[in-house]
Amino acid sequence: MGKLQLWLICKSCGREFDTHARLDRRSFERGTLAANYHRCPHCGQRLTYRKADYLTREEQPRTITPAK
Repeated sequence: MGKLQLWLICKSCGREFDTHARLDRRSFERGTLAANYHRCPHCGQRLTYRKADYLTREEQPRTITPAK
């Protein structure tokens, strides 16, 4: 089972950003994720977000490029 990336849409400027938080799907579904603070990298506002605010994306596995 892969990890979920948690993204948000800033309540101030409306731009999407990666929170850099990673959870497995089961933990995300069971967790409350209430009153979490995140700072928008675009406008600098530090605001509170709740579980319903998060956008989830499947984390892509890293690929290793062989050295030449």
